[in-house]
Amino acid sequence: SMQSVNLFELASQQSKWVAATQKAVATNIANVNSTGFTPVDVTPFKEVLGKSAGSMNVTHSNHISTSPEGEAYQAVERQRDPSSSEDPKVSIPDELIKASSARRAYELNTAIVKSFHRMILMTTRS
Repeated sequence: SMQSVNLFELASQQSKWVAATQKAVATNIANVNSTGFTPVDVTPFKEVLGKSAGSMNVTHSNHISTSPEGEAYQAVERQRDPSSSEDPKVSIPDELIKASSARRAYELNTAIVKSFHRMILMTTRS
């Protein structure tokens, strides 16, 4: 059976994810020249969403958090690439792409919530 989707709850969760992503990007960029700094990442929203819908398969121990709800949006240290002996480095272009994606997700999220809010208001006025 299909579960009903609470649009406003989904929008709220995505807003939390966007905030965590923006914080991770800012931390990475601020520490680009810090010796011994390991960049941090936030799990992609679609994976977090898949977890909450119960549709995601566990393929890596870091994919599903067994901790409380908000913890899914926490930044975790980037894992070393197994094919490289180097520690992970911050790539400014990659971080700017992540920041841009987060901004677009926020703008889309806001536009959708506004549209549904208008539809609800129109329904209640009728």
